[in-house]
Amino acid sequence: MRLIESIAPLFFVLIIIEVLYTYKYKLSFYSFRDSVTDLSLGTLSRIADGFILLGIVFVYQALQTSFAFGSFFPSLFVSSKSPLSWLILFILVDFLFYWAHRFAHEINLFWASHVVHHSSEEFNLSVALRQSFVRNLFIGIFYLPLAIIGFSAEAYLITDALNRTYQFWVHTRIIDRLPNWYEWIFVTPSHHRVHHAVNPRYIDKNYGGVFIFWDRLFGTFEEEKEEPVYGVVKPLGTFQPIWAEVHVFAGLFQDFRLTKNKWEGILGFFKPPGYRPSDLPAYPKPKPISPYSFIKFYPKGKETNKFRFYIISQFVMIAVSSLILIKTYEKWSYTEILVFTYVIVFSFYSLGRLLNSQTDVIRYEFAKWFFWALLLGYLVF
Repeated sequence: MRLIESIAPLFFVLIIIEVLYTYKYKLSFYSFRDSVTDLSLGTLSRIADGFILLGIVFVYQALQTSFAFGSFFPSLFVSSKSPLSWLILFILVDFLFYWAHRFAHEINLFWASHVVHHSSEEFNLSVALRQSFVRNLFIGIFYLPLAIIGFSAEAYLITDALNRTYQFWVHTRIIDRLPNWYEWIFVTPSHHRVHHAVNPRYIDKNYGGVFIFWDRLFGTFEEEKEEPVYGVVKPLGTFQPIWAEVHVFAGLFQDFRLTKNKWEGILGFFKPPGYRPSDLPAYPKPKPISPYSFIKFYPKGKETNKFRFYIISQFVMIAVSSLILIKTYEKWSYTEILVFTYVIVFSFYSLGRLLNSQTDVIRYEFAKWFFWALLLGYLVF
């Protein structure tokens, strides 16, 4: 995780470069409100990551201690001092990522966390940062076999960070096709544009993180042949980051509450997306999607320079405060961390209402500033 934090400034530099490129060539690859939502969701995910990864590492090390199968393998294959072991681990991590990613599209409970990443109707580098706050909780489960094999927790975390770092740059529409040999082995922007598309032929394709040959091997590969339409089949229809995080979870729990067949309600968490208990009306079938029929969600309200400046300043304030909290967790009590986190989450909620141009946003902004004043007073006095 330190690797990602270290190169995070590079991510932002690349995003700025892409924004400038699209502005120069008049390409509509970015939406201001959508990108702020992307970055807000990225910030929220980082707040939760620390706690979740601590839990994953604890379980990982417990498994490694209890099932020390690593002693049965030559150190050449599992020792952190062996270059070959790092290569093997890198391939294994991507193999496990493929299956974690695939199940995230096939099982409601996992999709509820992964849908966050797909709910943007744009496709650009800022979308790469659009992650769920519980992403690591679900995907980390799939990496636990590495502990039983004998790879150290540190080696796993470093390799996972490298895997995720590679995935950042493939979220772009600027890069077209790469040489054929590269397209056959590695995931490219063309492959990943297909993965994020809702065109019928593209849905649930190209799950690989670094290597595309997993998709070729397991029958989930699709080549980019028609213009992708981005988003999800049932559009999110809001720039509210908090609702983007929880809307599928909310739907699953609502179905469980409404159905009389509680067992079916429980099974719903493990069924494919679109499933509903038999006594509830089925979701309407989505209309055929094409680049010409898909209407993006944009709220009413002009994006004046004052509006954009206020949005950016609020995002920076919240994001910097989040970063400070993440870097100083050990200095605070659990109650203080809970209160600080609540204020940050509420601030992002109010920011979402601003992005949606909701008429009642003034009272939420007032409450936000009241919370920050109390928090500042507590820290100072």
